[in-house]
Amino acid sequence: MKIEEILTWILIICSVMLFILLCIYFYMIYRKNLKKSSFNKINHYIQQNDRDWYNYLVLNKPLQNHSTTKNELAAIDTIFVSYVTSMNKEEILERASTYAALNMKNYYTKQLTSRDEADRLHALQRTLILDLEFLVPLIERRLKDNRTGSMEEYLLMLKVAAKYNRNLFLAHMYKPRLTFNDNEYHLLLSNIEDSYSDYFKDHFEELPMQLKLAFLEYSCLNRNLGPSYLSLFEQLLTSECGGMRLRALRAISSYGEISHVKHYEEFVDSTHWEERLLLAEILRFVKEDDSYTYLKKLMLDPNSNVRKQAALSLMGLPDGQAILQQVSDNEDHIPSTQASVKESL
Repeated sequence: MKIEEILTWILIICSVMLFILLCIYFYMIYRKNLKKSSFNKINHYIQQNDRDWYNYLVLNKPLQNHSTTKNELAAIDTIFVSYVTSMNKEEILERASTYAALNMKNYYTKQLTSRDEADRLHALQRTLILDLEFLVPLIERRLKDNRTGSMEEYLLMLKVAAKYNRNLFLAHMYKPRLTFNDNEYHLLLSNIEDSYSDYFKDHFEELPMQLKLAFLEYSCLNRNLGPSYLSLFEQLLTSECGGMRLRALRAISSYGEISHVKHYEEFVDSTHWEERLLLAEILRFVKEDDSYTYLKKLMLDPNSNVRKQAALSLMGLPDGQAILQQVSDNEDHIPSTQASVKESL
């Protein structure tokens, strides 16, 4: 091939590439202007019609007309979310949900079935916020067909299932289609009804290990637990799984009560300093005589965190400060112990 022909082909290829880049550039400008135009139209609609929607949602007055364009429906969607989340009144949610079911079904359905994940995520979020029950069968179908999408999309679908389809939600909690880490389990558990907590507690032995650990972590944050939860936590103190024992101890510490201090005696000499630390933390609300004995021993622990927590727990107990002073006087030759006592005092 001659040099002239090679140069000609190079010129053609460069021209084609330049043309493609220019097309992409102008398309991006077009999309940006289109998005800006839509944003302006949505804001304009909200400013012009906010009073009418206030009258409908808050005062329950009839609407004069129904909006049909895509931008108007997007503006209504924004108005609904603003009123429902800021005012948090059942009657407002009911009116917004009813209006959406009657006049916005196609709008939300198209979003849920869109190829654009952002649209699907938007529809899933609105299902939860606005109680869009007409979308639930479609979401259930996606879950049953294992069309999970990304992790974010899957979690949102499971939140919908937790609200509307208990059996489907539990099936995916036992056998999730994507691999959950602790954070993802926490996101799911923190948004479920108390009845699910009772279920997981009653069927604890049947749960997958990862869910067991996540449930115990979640229980540390739940302040509405009954005595049966304490029974479960204390049963797990004999588990061979170190992670299970640690989480059970942490849950008991958050629970703020124990059945009998003797159940915790073995942790005074645990080979794991984290377990000794949690025991020292638990003993802060145990006023039995043995708890003072255990705490005085933990004041001599080789781990500084354990010593400090033991001192703090003693300070919160009756006669605790006197015992701290006694330990300090008797252990003057041990600088680390004396330092823990002085720091607490």
